[in-house]
Amino acid sequence: MSLGQPDLTELRVVVLGANQSGKTSVISTLHRRAEFELFKRAACEKGDSEVAANQVTFIDTPGWWRNNLLTETAGFIKQDLLLSVSKCPPGPHTFILVIGSDVPFTEKNRRSVEEHVGLFGENAWEHTIVVFAKGEYLEGKSIEQHIASEGEALSWLVEKCGNRCHLFSNDSTEGCNEVGKILEQIEILAKTRNSHFELDEKILREVEEKRNTYRDRAQQRRQEVQDQREILQKHGVILSLPELRIYLLGWLFSGKTSASKTIIGQGSNVKRSRTYQSLRTSGEVAGRRVSVVDTPGWWKYLPAKCTPDWVKTELQRGLTLDSKAPHAILLAVPVDTTFSTEQKKITEDNMRVFGDDVWRHTMVLFTCGDLLGDTSIEEHIECEGEHLEWLVEKCGNRYHVVSWNDKEDEVVELLKKIDEMVARNSLFCLEVTEAQRSVVKDMTDELQEENRKLVDFLDLEWRRKDTAVEKKIERISNQPTSNLRGSKNADIDFGDNDPWSEKTLENSGKGISPQGPPEVCTHSMWSCGQPGQEDQEHTCEISAVQMECLTAMLEREWSRREIGITERFQNMLSDLRQSGISSEADVHDLELSIRKVVKWFEGSSGHGSFMDDDTGEHEENM
Repeated sequence: MSLGQPDLTELRVVVLGANQSGKTSVISTLHRRAEFELFKRAACEKGDSEVAANQVTFIDTPGWWRNNLLTETAGFIKQDLLLSVSKCPPGPHTFILVIGSDVPFTEKNRRSVEEHVGLFGENAWEHTIVVFAKGEYLEGKSIEQHIASEGEALSWLVEKCGNRCHLFSNDSTEGCNEVGKILEQIEILAKTRNSHFELDEKILREVEEKRNTYRDRAQQRRQEVQDQREILQKHGVILSLPELRIYLLGWLFSGKTSASKTIIGQGSNVKRSRTYQSLRTSGEVAGRRVSVVDTPGWWKYLPAKCTPDWVKTELQRGLTLDSKAPHAILLAVPVDTTFSTEQKKITEDNMRVFGDDVWRHTMVLFTCGDLLGDTSIEEHIECEGEHLEWLVEKCGNRYHVVSWNDKEDEVVELLKKIDEMVARNSLFCLEVTEAQRSVVKDMTDELQEENRKLVDFLDLEWRRKDTAVEKKIERISNQPTSNLRGSKNADIDFGDNDPWSEKTLENSGKGISPQGPPEVCTHSMWSCGQPGQEDQEHTCEISAVQMECLTAMLEREWSRREIGITERFQNMLSDLRQSGISSEADVHDLELSIRKVVKWFEGSSGHGSFMDDDTGEHEENM
């Protein structure tokens, strides 16, 4: 900390928050500018304006996914967060931490906020003000009532920030009325702290040095790829194939479906739900016929031995949908998350069923490219380190980035890279050797030893809960906007008719169809009582340790489903606004109705919810 009284004619503010929290909209209002909200900030962005006789500098920062721990946030995002303080030298007077009021604030959210703000050190909390954005969702609640109703997680956060908090409505004059109060709070905070916040110079220096190192290595990687392509172009025969067949792979919610739509040119407004069947789509792209087979994803966090049989069957079936071998296999990996040793192991094991030769025909397809901002894909690869580097090099240093916003030049460049890969390696042909059969058999035997029924349970319980969520989304989607007027009492069933409970352990399904999702039925395959209370044919005993492990694994995967459902609703609202046929009141009513669904959804998450919640209500791209 430097000494001396700050010049209060100049205020410097760094704005933090999760994706879709409303922080960009808050800044727009503080700037008194009518700007649309960007749901995902790709990089730090600086803005200056004169507000209430003060010259205010705002630094908007990249968001993190509200359920993600710090270890799951991509390295370049963490670097951008830390370097944000250097963009308003000598440092910010205040951090504004934006929390969206449109979704409940859970313990998972609290841990995520604690770890991301914790990047700046414990002293950062003394300079932090909480701003609850989207206050219109609270339907008249005071800030005190809101904090009390949300429970311990939100109370902890507010207390951690010295009870400095403001409620901010984005769609009314209330937001503008709150501007003066927030600026006054910033001035008071600057005076009482006698200075601005300063990040340890050693930390900043280390981050800058690492970034420079990554940039140098990124340049080397770019040059290596360019050299390889030039050699091939000089000595090989590269044909612009009139037809290209592409096969997409990846973990659940990795952005495969969005990438498929982008490649074919069908737009980025994709239903954010799980892919259950391998599906072929085709279209004309840059003057030639392109077909893409989208496939079901494997788990991101669960080992390959937990991949359901129906997923493996669909992956195999997808290879035959075009009746000819694919020209390229694209392995989807989102750029906004880490690729750890865990993902390396899971990805490698799931790819083993295609044989060792599969890597010669595979290219890493980085999805969600918009989030990179000014960071090059090569910098991202180097920043993530050895495991992502391993994946890229396993694919012969072949990689490409696609964005949500249908950039045609990106797709054309992708097709060129596929042409080059075909010229080098011909077509992929699935040939299962005796050695490969042995690998598959070993994986199957290993799965049987650890109890195949556990795998079926994980998959079928997900399917059951996912079906309940989809039904609620469908109810909202099918409501005419005219019926949403005064939606606080709208006749929409938000009751959880199929809640998580111990009883669900007795209701797992048995029919897994290779043509679609597993069918849930009431065939008993579990006994949750004391040891010895087992059905001789169809049940197995689940210990308390197993139950805790299953709960943790399901919730880790399910938290990413929550991301998808929020994005899906945002797309619904965007479509409604752009249609031009509905009033702002209709949009607002729909937003309130959607919050009820999200509240039900979030309420069924959290510790123990998959096994113990029998009363609560409550979605990397698919």
